[in-house]
Amino acid sequence: MSIAIVDPVVDPGWAALVAERRAGLFHAPAWLGAVRDAYDLPIRAAVLSDAAGRPSAGIAFARLEAPPAPRLLAAPFCDACDPLFTDHAEWSELLSLLESDGIPVHLRCLDAEIPDEQRFTVVKRARWHRIALADTSEARWNALDSSVRRAVAKARRAGLAIQPLEPGAGLVAFHRLHVALRKAKYRLLAQPLAFFEAIARRFQAAGKWHALGASKGDRLVAGTVYLRWGDVLYYKFNASSLTDLDERPNDLLLWEGMELASALGCSHLDLGPSDDDQPGLIRFKRQFGATERELRFLRRDPPGWDERPGIATRQLLGDITDLLTRPEVPDDIAMEAGRRLYRYFA
Repeated sequence: MSIAIVDPVVDPGWAALVAERRAGLFHAPAWLGAVRDAYDLPIRAAVLSDAAGRPSAGIAFARLEAPPAPRLLAAPFCDACDPLFTDHAEWSELLSLLESDGIPVHLRCLDAEIPDEQRFTVVKRARWHRIALADTSEARWNALDSSVRRAVAKARRAGLAIQPLEPGAGLVAFHRLHVALRKAKYRLLAQPLAFFEAIARRFQAAGKWHALGASKGDRLVAGTVYLRWGDVLYYKFNASSLTDLDERPNDLLLWEGMELASALGCSHLDLGPSDDDQPGLIRFKRQFGATERELRFLRRDPPGWDERPGIATRQLLGDITDLLTRPEVPDDIAMEAGRRLYRYFA
């Protein structure tokens, strides 16, 4: 085997490996390119090739020196980006390269069974949901929980209209909802608008941007960013006005996403991760017939690694976030803080 460090945004070997393994959205060159565009992160991929020069294994990663501490992430701002390999020898080669810098290695694994996983610490577990799409709209509708069918009917009676959410003014309006929701409901800063614009630019160019908005009159009350990769449509971001939730726009958006996925010829609608401390979100996804898998957050520290400086810096970032998401802080201030600080949350 030979190993090469490549740019996964443009390297044909990485693209071929990802396609052959039917890897997920977060392995996609378009996604990794959007992350790099927005945050200027040094994203690379290690690609193993066999004797004939065919890519056989690989992993996307970035070495980050910025606060809170030096670390190697596979890969930053990716919900799951499993290493791609078929045997222990390939994984050993990839891991040796990741560990060669002598800093902590972080993985998020959804599908990969890591050999000797006990060498890593599982720092977090989360749920991952995906809907297998039935053949007909009637079958999909009947598979919904009855509460979902009532919610969709209520949204339609309220006059909510579903339309494509295009980059430009529509995306700006969505981002404002996103900022307000994360600040008010979760006390978190939001990703910068530039990140959403980069995603839209990369995926729209490939015909894989399928965002939808729910509007009442000329006012956007909710939106969902859907992205296609392979034969799967991904529900990646959702935001909604907290004052309009009673009209159930999110139920309608997800149902329309299922119909959109079917119309695009997709086999599944992927709903992504949910933390275990989000029982409402998990319940919401299950009501649409989603099946569940486990996402594992893994970390391996080099011998003698001192994590205390990183802990202190993460605590400081948490304290700053708490200050900037207080109710009395204007949303525009929280938006600007997210623009300046979000890259440090990788």
